[in-house]
Amino acid sequence: MTATFNRKAIQAAAGYLYLVATPASVVATTPATIVKELLENFYVDGTICGALKAGIVPWKVLDANGLNATIKQTPVKVKTNDGPDETIGYEDVSFDGDTTVLDVDVQVFKDLLSAVSAHVLETVASATQAGRDTLLGGGQRNVTTYLGLYRYESREFPGEFRNVLIPAIVFNLDGASPMNKAKARELKVKFTAQDSGLLYDPITNKPVIWIEDYVTAAKAA
Repeated sequence: MTATFNRKAIQAAAGYLYLVATPASVVATTPATIVKELLENFYVDGTICGALKAGIVPWKVLDANGLNATIKQTPVKVKTNDGPDETIGYEDVSFDGDTTVLDVDVQVFKDLLSAVSAHVLETVASATQAGRDTLLGGGQRNVTTYLGLYRYESREFPGEFRNVLIPAIVFNLDGASPMNKAKARELKVKFTAQDSGLLYDPITNKPVIWIEDYVTAAKAA
């Protein structure tokens, strides 16, 4: 059966991006329980997907474009002798895109550059000295992988949320960062979803690189 007509599923997706370090491993063993366990890095209960855990707050202020994702299936095609090219499968499916961070500070550079504590020099505030964070940028070569959750409210079921979960999201800075009187400082960032080593397709055994979680019914009365 194909998807069905649902006008209430048409909606904007203003929301927040949350990040934690991608776990090294999971205890769960089935797709359903692994997804629940991953969601519980953010939610008190990964099935209910209601209250966020203490200390989980949005990662940075994104511009009006939000998380601008591109989802692409790369087809495998053959040329037949008696007709047009035929798609016989897909080489892969990718999930990547870009975003723009507006609240620029040393900590966001640290996250996006995959910097470590030695790259940030901290000056403690005192009676004669303001506190400062000083980033040493340019020498970073390693990549930090994050577990990302983009969460936005459901139009169809107010008070409930839709979740886009990315088990392994990697960032790279790519674009202008204006420093002038006419525009706020910002950071243009590209992102890529990749193999987390935590969740695999139960049919093909290929990496699951993102998860779409939508509420489909209101709580029972």
